[in-house]
Amino acid sequence: MTLRSYLSQLFERPEQEVAAATVIRNFATWFFQLLRNFVLVGVLKYFYDKTGSEVLLFIHQIAICVIFVYCLTYADQWYLNLFGFLSNKRIASWLNLVVNILIGIGFFLLINKATSIMVAEISRAQY
Repeated sequence: MTLRSYLSQLFERPEQEVAAATVIRNFATWFFQLLRNFVLVGVLKYFYDKTGSEVLLFIHQIAICVIFVYCLTYADQWYLNLFGFLSNKRIASWLNLVVNILIGIGFFLLINKATSIMVAEISRAQY
């Protein structure tokens, strides 16, 4: 065995572990970017509360809308097919549409409430 072949075998990278580590790193990166954005929106609200500046209020409102829409893009990536077993595909399609619209409205309300709570808590923590 040569030194070169020994060194090439010294460190192995199992494919499954690399894939899992990549998923974890991607999630952590996404999470901390999202958290940073929530903190930024909270700081904008804090500065608006302290100064009363209408410009800061406008920027805060735009930022909260953008972060809300960003969160909502993750909620609409799935389509639930609860009635796929029905023989009448037209009725099944309509029922699935109604269920998915109701779920979408629920996600909308949940994300809206969560966004408002997070921004309020972040801005209150600055006092």
